[in-house]
Amino acid sequence: MIERICPKCKVPMNGDNCVNPKCGHATEMASTIYWCDECNIPIYEKECPVCGNEGRYLSTDLRPVFPEENMLVSLLITGNPFEYQKSSVWYGSNAYIIDGQKIKFSVGKENAKPLDEIKAIKAAYDEASKSLDYKYFEQSVSLFVKANADRYNYITEEAINFIQQYLNKYTIEDMMVSFSGGKDSTVTSHLVNRALGTNRILHVFGDTTLEFPYTLEYKKRFNKNEESQGVRILTAKNREKNFENLCEVVGPPSRVMRWCCTVFKTGAIQKTIASAFKDKNNILSFQGIRHNESASRSKYERESESPKISKQTVAAPIIDWTDFDVWLYILTTGIDFNEAYRLGWTRVGCWCCPNNGAWSEFLSKVHMYEQYVHWHDMLVEFAKQIGKPDPEDYVAEGGWKARQGGNGLAAAQTSIVAFEPCATDESAFNYDLQRPITDC
Repeated sequence: MIERICPKCKVPMNGDNCVNPKCGHATEMASTIYWCDECNIPIYEKECPVCGNEGRYLSTDLRPVFPEENMLVSLLITGNPFEYQKSSVWYGSNAYIIDGQKIKFSVGKENAKPLDEIKAIKAAYDEASKSLDYKYFEQSVSLFVKANADRYNYITEEAINFIQQYLNKYTIEDMMVSFSGGKDSTVTSHLVNRALGTNRILHVFGDTTLEFPYTLEYKKRFNKNEESQGVRILTAKNREKNFENLCEVVGPPSRVMRWCCTVFKTGAIQKTIASAFKDKNNILSFQGIRHNESASRSKYERESESPKISKQTVAAPIIDWTDFDVWLYILTTGIDFNEAYRLGWTRVGCWCCPNNGAWSEFLSKVHMYEQYVHWHDMLVEFAKQIGKPDPEDYVAEGGWKARQGGNGLAAAQTSIVAFEPCATDESAFNYDLQRPITDC
C-alpha cells in the first residue's frame, strides 16, 4: 500500500487517522474552506495563492452553483432570474453563498408550493434560460482553478498513485469501473484511465429504469467524449420487472423499505458482472464512494470486499475527497459531466428516490414537470388505497417516504416480498420479490 499523507498537516497517516496529535484529522472530517474577498472565490488555503490576501472562514465544504441553478435561485429569491448572474455563487453549509455572503433561502418553503405555482415558475425559468450567459461564471471558475491548483495537484497525484498500486495485483482484464453517470464515478473513471494509461477498463452502468433523463443523455455522450472515447460500457438492467407495476402491488419504496435497490440495481449489476467476468475468482471494482456522502459511507474502508457482490474487491480512489475536491477536479480538467448538476441536483441516482431531499424534489417538479405529476398521482392513489384520510397532504408531507409497512397492502407484501438488512445502512432493509406478479 502507498503511504498516505494527511491533507491538513502533511505528515503520514495511520490508516484513516493522522498520527499528529495536534491535528487529529480523520478522513471523514470535512475540510475548512475560506473565502478570498479580493478575488471573490472560495480557497482551500487560508492565504489566497492569487492575491496573497488572508481568507476568512466560510464553510466545511462547497460546490459551485452553475448559471442554470443560479437563474432559478435568483427567480425564487428576487423574482428576477438575472439578479445574480454577474455574482460568484456557491453552495455550502446549507446556504447559498453569493459574493461571499450567505443568503437566507428556504428550500422547504419552495418545495411546498402548489403545482400550478411551480408550473408558472417553470414557464418563467424556461423563458429566461434563452438568455443564459456563462461569461461571468467562467471568469470566476478560472480564478478558482488557479487559486486552488496546489490542492488539485495533491489530491490528483495521491489518487493516481493509489490506483497504480493495483497493477502489481490485477491485470487490466480483471478490473472494472462502477459507473453511475454521477460526478463521483465520472471523476473516478477519469482518474483510472489516467493512472492506468488506457481506456480499456470495462465500465458497468446500472440502469435502474428510474434514471434522470440527463444521466441517460450523458451516458450516450460518455464514450464519444475525448477523455473517455472508446470506453466499453455494459448496461445492467432488469428488463423483466416494471417499477410502476410493483408499486401498485407492494407500494412505493420508502427509506427503510428499499425493495427497489435489490430488484432494479444490485441484482441486475451482479448478473452483468458475473456474465462479463465469467470464471474470475476476484475482480477489482473502482468505485466513486466518498466518506462525506452519508453517515453509512463514512464507515467504509478505502479497499474492502464488496458487501453486495461476491468475489469483488472494491477500491475507492476518492474516498477522502469532499465535494469541493470533486468539483475542483472537474473544473480544472474540463471533463464533461452530467447536465443535472448544472440545474442544481447534488446527486443523480433514481430521480424519485425516497432518500432525495426537498430541493431535489423541487427541481424535479420544475425540470421534469410531467414525470413528476405522473409520480405524484401514483403516490396519491397509493395513499387512498391504504386508507389515508388526507392523501394529498400525506404525499406533500413525504409520508410515503417514512412508511414502514404497507397497511392495506400488507397481505400482498407478506406473500411475495422477502427482506433482509441492507449491507450499507443498518437502519434500512432490502426487499426482494419471491414470485412473479400476476393479475390474480
